[in-house]
Amino acid sequence: SAASDVYKRQGYTPLEDRCIIVKGAAGNLSDKIVRFFSACDVAVLQMCENELILLPFDPYWATLEKDASLVVPYSEIESVKLVNDLLNVIIDIETNTGNVRLTTQQKELSDIRLSGIYASQYAGGYKNWHAENVEATLKALSESWGRFD
Repeated sequence: SAASDVYKRQGYTPLEDRCIIVKGAAGNLSDKIVRFFSACDVAVLQMCENELILLPFDPYWATLEKDASLVVPYSEIESVKLVNDLLNVIIDIETNTGNVRLTTQQKELSDIRLSGIYASQYAGGYKNWHAENVEATLKALSESWGRFD
């Protein structure tokens, strides 16, 4: 995928089928996450071998510079809390440098909501990779660091 190519070019090892579309969520956030989402509305959260990476959603990913992404090393993650919020799931990541609070759309309705539209456009209009990946990605996050409320 185009996003995977960006991660690999930046020296990261993306985990297969562990990427979802996210947006920033309101809350007590670290400065770096506030700055990141002030520059973009939607991002791809990718689990890599040693880190979580937020990459701004952009049809021209090939042109993104390494500093366009936000990297959270696994070693800095203290906990992950997942909370159902109507049609979304809040992903609350507590790190030793602050809080990263994201929201992602649940699988069931993502085909007709923004996450599915973005994912399908990026994949050529026929595959909603967000819907395919969201449950396994959230499970991996909660099993590694957290809980699901």
